[in-house]
Amino acid sequence: MKSKYFRFLPFLPLFLKFINSNSTTFKIIKAFFSALLLSNFIYFSFFENLFFEFISPFLSIYGLVLLLRNKTKIGYFYTGFFVGIVWFWWISLSSIYFDLAYLVPLEVILIGIIYGILFLICFFLKYDFLRLCGIFLLSFIHPFGFDWLNWGVLSVYGIFDASYQGIIVMFLIAYFYYEKYISRYYKIAIILILILIGAQYNQKQSQTLNLDYKLIQTNISQDQKFIQENLQTHSKDIFYQINQAIKEGKEVIVFPETAFAFALNKAPSYLQALKDLSKQIIIITGAISTTPNHLYNSTYIFDNGNIQVFNKHYLVPFGEEIPIFKNFFKKYLLNIDEFSKGKELNQYTLNNQLITNAICFEATKEKLYKHSKIIIAISNNAWFNFSSEYKLQNFLMRFYANNYNVSIYHTVNGKENAVIKPKEILILKIKEKLLKQNEA
Repeated sequence: MKSKYFRFLPFLPLFLKFINSNSTTFKIIKAFFSALLLSNFIYFSFFENLFFEFISPFLSIYGLVLLLRNKTKIGYFYTGFFVGIVWFWWISLSSIYFDLAYLVPLEVILIGIIYGILFLICFFLKYDFLRLCGIFLLSFIHPFGFDWLNWGVLSVYGIFDASYQGIIVMFLIAYFYYEKYISRYYKIAIILILILIGAQYNQKQSQTLNLDYKLIQTNISQDQKFIQENLQTHSKDIFYQINQAIKEGKEVIVFPETAFAFALNKAPSYLQALKDLSKQIIIITGAISTTPNHLYNSTYIFDNGNIQVFNKHYLVPFGEEIPIFKNFFKKYLLNIDEFSKGKELNQYTLNNQLITNAICFEATKEKLYKHSKIIIAISNNAWFNFSSEYKLQNFLMRFYANNYNVSIYHTVNGKENAVIKPKEILILKIKEKLLKQNEA
């Protein structure tokens, strides 16, 4: 009987090391939980629950507190490592369509290392407040032009205003909650004042599209999209959807990025058919366009028999362009046809309203929002099927839409179509839901 109780003793030192707050293992586990808390909004968004929306920013704040408490190089590195993976692991999925599936795990680790190093650099700032400032400023550091680590998305849910003021307040709350040299009552007072400063009080009213529109969502897998045998079938479906929209009395129809997965400007019969239909309905669609020396990812607008073509400016690194070591990547890894860049800001007029064009990655570029009131965005998210990519894209658009008072009409191949407007006040959303429940 004695041996029954003591046979686990050899594992006791390992267990004690595991729970020892000074052990490397414990610090890594703490970093992992900090990263999960800073990522909670992504995974809560799959449930669309008002309680989750309310607690989400406070969980993010506590994630920052855990980071400040993890006062070691390894703690900061692994927090960044796990944040990079949890937020951006899906980037590696695109490799599958370049016959580089074996690189997926290596890419995931590399993504973690890049963000781990960025967090580690912040650790070397001498004071905790400066370290937190460094973490905040990571929103403005964009490896290879990829700018999706924007802490502003933490304020999209909850009571805080989805703006830079809201997110700065969240960082300050984390700091004062963590700070040990302020008495409890002063700390409570400071945090309450910060909540009042950062809370959302006003509901912004953005411009809306003054045309009866239809957004078309398609679900064509990326491995089928550019197969020659499928192009005609997919094109027929586009014309079917246009004719249906005409029957429904719609004034404008919007298709996703590369809905026509070929150079539409080199297909005169298609162009003429779309011109003719555009006398009954405005048609906005994504397609490829080519010139003798350039390849573009484009938006085509057919309106009353006329055509406008706008070419994508912000290209996806390592997907549409190779930002570094071009010769190496083309020789050994990505032998792709790179796209050329169009104008930085592409705008057109529909029914006397100025519309900004955005193709996928462009819809998450802050510069576009500074000069826009209405954005029509088209995307192909099939590169990242079965991932959280589309959720993060949606949060970035929601943050910028609120910050700059912009309406976005977003149509997608994959997931998910959306009409995005400035953030609703959470209390009003809760009241609205309770009223609906009472009516039911």
